[in-house]
Amino acid sequence: SDQRTQWSTMWAKVEKGTFFDLNGPTPPLARIKKLLPQGIALIPGCGRGYDCISLSEGGKRTVIGLDIAEKAVAEAKKYRDELKVDAKKVKYVCADFFTFTPGMKYDVVIDYTFLCALPPDLRKKWAAKMALLLREGTGRLATLIFPIVNKAGGPPYAMSVDLVTDLLTSAGFERVYFEQSVKDSAPGREGKEALALWKLPAKK
Repeated sequence: SDQRTQWSTMWAKVEKGTFFDLNGPTPPLARIKKLLPQGIALIPGCGRGYDCISLSEGGKRTVIGLDIAEKAVAEAKKYRDELKVDAKKVKYVCADFFTFTPGMKYDVVIDYTFLCALPPDLRKKWAAKMALLLREGTGRLATLIFPIVNKAGGPPYAMSVDLVTDLLTSAGFERVYFEQSVKDSAPGREGKEALALWKLPAKK
């Protein structure tokens, strides 16, 4: 796909701490782990997998990191193995989010620098796919909404709280937690992030 070609080309030059690579876990996501259920988690667009390892909390959760770029998945596995993290607890899959069919629902799904990387015409499909992947009732989708800026074009494309709220409520989600302005953003991302947790109502 075009996305695979684009991100594979990009990943050929992403060293640790360059471009969108933070060279460590995302501080706001590390902080909200205590608000998230245990069980099995999914992080699409996982890159080098820093947040996958952080969310696993030493094996409390099983985390699946998904990326469309083979190089990202290779780098994530390499980083995981360097840290001697259990490969049964933090797994990586090279796949397209939109065609990924795990045959199960996740207790936690995290979106950070993923929605903003997608072409705008895929946003409704993104929300619908999230609704298929999250466990109803107890599952939580965490969206760290970034970049909240006025700009044209991308990636990353400009995001807003209203945009994400409209997409997710239209797909059946309810917001259960919200931070309008995140206080502990990674350097360079200050003042451009909001954080929300979402659930899908339990099936009647």
